[in-house]
Parts: sequence; structure tokens; C-alpha cells
Amino acid sequence: MVIEEQKTTVWNRTFICMMLCQLFIGLSQSMVNPLVSSYAAFLGAGARLVGLLTGLYFGVSVALRPVAGPALVRLDKKALLIFTFGMGVIVNILYASFDSIPTFIVSRVLHGVQFSLVGSLLLTVAGDSLPQEKLGSGIGLMGIGNALSLSLGPSIGLAIRAWGDATFGPGGGYKAIFYAASGIMVLSLIPCFLARPKKHTKEEIAAAGTWYKNIIALPSVPTAVCNMFFAMAFSLFNAYMVPYAAEKGFSGISLFFTIYAVMLLFSRPISGRLTDKYGPTALIYPGAALLLVGFLLIWRAQSITTVYIAAVFASLGYGSAYPAFQMACLQSMPPVRRGVASNTNYFGVDFGLFIGPTLGGFVISHYMDTGHAYSTLYLFGIEPILCAVVILTVFKKYIERRLKEVAEMCG
Repeated sequence: MVIEEQKTTVWNRTFICMMLCQLFIGLSQSMVNPLVSSYAAFLGAGARLVGLLTGLYFGVSVALRPVAGPALVRLDKKALLIFTFGMGVIVNILYASFDSIPTFIVSRVLHGVQFSLVGSLLLTVAGDSLPQEKLGSGIGLMGIGNALSLSLGPSIGLAIRAWGDATFGPGGGYKAIFYAASGIMVLSLIPCFLARPKKHTKEEIAAAGTWYKNIIALPSVPTAVCNMFFAMAFSLFNAYMVPYAAEKGFSGISLFFTIYAVMLLFSRPISGRLTDKYGPTALIYPGAALLLVGFLLIWRAQSITTVYIAAVFASLGYGSAYPAFQMACLQSMPPVRRGVASNTNYFGVDFGLFIGPTLGGFVISHYMDTGHAYSTLYLFGIEPILCAVVILTVFKKYIERRLKEVAEMCG
């Protein structure tokens, strides 16, 4: 009798729910985040304060990572999903309800509390639902929701702002965006209730150790630091592409985000499968090279067409490297401690997303009178990418050895 080999698949109820959650949270964020810097300026903030406010909720997220890591190991993940996405509804309503710098700061801080949980929570629940041999493919597919949101969110946000300003007067567009984002977060609660996250036994949780041992996974740190530098570079796209286009006199910048996201749709699933086949470190070097080309093109762009071409290179580069970073972090720890590995990964991501716009604000302030402040900013964007490549090269053998050890440990 010939027994057919059962094929493993990534498609299951919980994984699909996490993809939907990723789509909704990504859509909400990509509508709001590209306009945060211009909204802060509308409220009267200077260039340096704009940079700080843009990155503030990432900074809050970093500060709360010591709480988020243990929470992911010990608390019920379904309850955490409902709490986290429910908080997203409240935060966007608060954005729309206030129109002063102090109250905007309060809202931004609360948004950081939500953000401290959402990324690592989705990654952990999705990772637990996937077969080990399909982990890279699954993580790559998770990026589809993010890519779709990036392709739609900025354009929707800009359109809503234009409609709101025309309908309700100056500032009305921003309020309309925040209310729309809140509505999207209401929809995200549906897959949160439908998901069935994996539950670990009391013995498994006890074996994970006390709370302070579940803040950072030391074997995941080198990869997380590399991811931090990539996130620093990536943050400049969301934070400053709109004012960059205004400085250059380019129209149609919303298409940049669409092209960027459409290319992510293709690169994320492919890079996930390649990561399963060749290992995560093999994808990061070519990804870094492509991302560098994207930044150099934006720096020297003389037409919006060049910016569109840069979007292709940048998205292929980041879309190749980011799933590889995530997989390397998750696979550096056994399954019961994946929440800690994921938390470590987002320590790096959050800090990068905080420090990128913050430092960017200082660069822009320094070059503001030159007429090419934002162009110069994207030249500075190549430095964190080069730092990530150096660190990866130094720790490459250690990372690969650790991944092999954990794979053998898990059988």
C-alpha cells in the first residue's frame, strides 16, 4: 500500500485571522502615520518637535517592552488581541477629539502603549499557528496584509484629508482621517474574536522562567539590532515622503506608496519561501543593496519618475530583508519562548522607528534654509543600512549556529 505524504499548509483559521488583523492595523496606521508630521506642523510644532512627535509612540513602545515580553508569555493571547485592537479604536477617537500640541502628545503616548503589543503579538500568534517547515513562508504571507495597507492607506488618507478640508474647513481633513482609522479598528475586532491562539500549559509557562527572563532573548539580539537599523531607514519613508515631495515640487507622491506596497505584495511571499529554502541570512545582503539604491535615487531625484523607480528598489530590498529578520528572531528560541523572541525583535523595530524620525527632525532642522533639507535626509538614510550590514557580517556565524541548535532541539 502506498501512503501519500500529507502536505503541510500555512492556511488555518488563526493564521487567516492574524493576516486580517495585520491588514486592518496596517491600513489604519498607513492612513495616519504619513500625515502625523504635517498634522503636528499644522498644530504649530517646529521641525525638531515634529520629528519627536512623529517618533514618540515608537519610543513609548520601546519603554514598555519590558512589560510586553512577559505578557506575551504569561497572559491569554486572545484577551490581549481584543484589548490591543480595542485600544486602537479609542486612540484614534482621541486624536480626532483634540487639536492642541499637549493633548496630541497624550494621544501619541497612548498610541505607543497599543503599539508596544500589536506587532509582537500578531507575529507570535501567527508563528504558533504555523508548521515549523513553513515558518518563513507564513511570515512572508503575513506581509501581504501590510503591503495591501501600504498600497491603499496613504492614498486613502490623503483623499480623506482633501475631502475633510473641503467639507469642514482647515483641519477637518485630519479629524476625518482619525475617525476613519477608528472605524477600521472596529472591524479588526472581528478576527480578534474569531482567532484561536495556541495555549501553552502551566508547566511550559513555568519552564519559561520568571518575568525578567522573558523581556529579552539574548540569542535574538544581534538580529534585532540589525532590524533596528533597517527600521530607522524605513521610517523615513512614512514620516517624510509627503513634505519631501512638497520641497521638490513633485505632485503625485501618493503613487510612491502604492508602487512600494504593490512590489511588497510580490516580494514578501517570494522572500518567505526563499528564506525557508536558503536560510534568513542569505536574503538580507541583497535586500540591503536594493534598499541602498532606493535611497540614493530619492536623494538625487530630479523628477517624480525617479522617485517611483526608487520605490521599486526600496520595496524589493525591505520586502526581502524584513521577513528574514523576523524568521531569524523567531527561530532563535524554542516555541514556548517565541513571544520573547518576537518582543526582542520589536525592541529593535520600535527603537528604530522612534530614533529614525527623531534624528530626521534634527537633520531637516539643520538643513532647512538650504532648500534641500529633505533630499539630504535621504542621503543620511543609507548610514543605518550600512551599520546593519556590518553587524550582520560580524554575527553571521553565531546566528546560523543558533538557528541550527534550536532546530535540532525541537526535533
